[in-house]
Amino acid sequence: MKPNSVLLAVVAVILIVSLVCIWFYPSVQDLAAANNAWNGIKDTMSELDAETITSLDDLPDAPQNTALIAVPNKDYSDGEMAQLQQFVGNGGRLVLVDDYGYGNRVLEHLGVKITFAEQPLLDPLFCYQNQQMPRSTDFSSQLQEMGISVVTLDRATALSNVDASEAIAWSSPSSFLDLDNDGSWQEGEPKGPLPVAAEFRLGSGTVDVVASPGMMINSLYGKDDNLLFLKYLTGHEAGTERILVDSSHLSTAPLDVSKIRLLEIRQMLSNPYAALGILLLVFLAVSVYMLKKGDVLGSTR
Repeated sequence: MKPNSVLLAVVAVILIVSLVCIWFYPSVQDLAAANNAWNGIKDTMSELDAETITSLDDLPDAPQNTALIAVPNKDYSDGEMAQLQQFVGNGGRLVLVDDYGYGNRVLEHLGVKITFAEQPLLDPLFCYQNQQMPRSTDFSSQLQEMGISVVTLDRATALSNVDASEAIAWSSPSSFLDLDNDGSWQEGEPKGPLPVAAEFRLGSGTVDVVASPGMMINSLYGKDDNLLFLKYLTGHEAGTERILVDSSHLSTAPLDVSKIRLLEIRQMLSNPYAALGILLLVFLAVSVYMLKKGDVLGSTR
C-alpha cells in the first residue's frame, strides 16, 4: 500500500473515532439537553416529551399549541427578538426561565414591565438543602387546583413589577433578596413573600416568566411538585402538542457545540434530497478512483 493511501486511511479512522466519541460522550454542561447528569435537563425533557431546536428559525409558522422554553444565558439578536415576539403574538406559549442572564432584555423587547431582580433569593427556613435552594410555598388558585403546593428552586432570584393578577407563585415569608451578597438578611433588603413566577397574555399567546432555571434540572424536576409545575407552565396538561427547548442561547462548551453540529448534519442527512446528493458524490468519487486504478493497471501491462 502506498504511503499516501496509508496516511489517508489513518486520517479517516481518526476522524471516524473522533465523531463517534463526540456523539456518545455525555455532555456535562448546565441545563444541556444532552446532559443526563444531575445538572442537565435530558431526563426532564423526556418527562415532558420535549424536543430541542438549535435555532429560532426552527419555530413553527403556526405556533398554536406549541410551547417554547427559553433560558437566555446568551443574548438574543434583534432579529431573534422579533421571532420571539412573532411566536407569542401568533398564539405560541413562551416559557422564559432566567435568573441572571438576558431575560430582562427579552421582557423589555416584548414591551412588559416585569423584570428579573437579578439578585440571589435566599431562604434559611423553607429550603431544600441550603438557603440557596428556596422553596416556593404559595400559588395562584389555578395551580392549587392542580395539586401544586411546593416547588423547589435552585439559585433563584425574584420578579419585580408584577401585578397581583399576573403572579402565580411566591417564595415563603422567610425568604429575602440578598442585595449585598453577604448571605444574611440586612435592613432594607426585600423580604418574602416575593413573586417567583408570573403569567400573562400577549397578543394571541401566553408568556410565563420563572426566576429559576435550576428548578428544571434532572436532580430537581422530580422534587416536590416541580414536574407538575413544569407541565402547567408548558401547557402539557392543557393539550400542548409540541414542547420545544431553545438550546441556541444556553451556555455551551466545545463538546456541546460539536454535538449540535453533528445533530444539524444528522437532520440534514434525513432530507432525502441531501442523502441522494451525497450518494451521487460517493458514486462519482468511487468511479473516478476505479477509472484511475484501471488506467494504472493498464499501463503496467
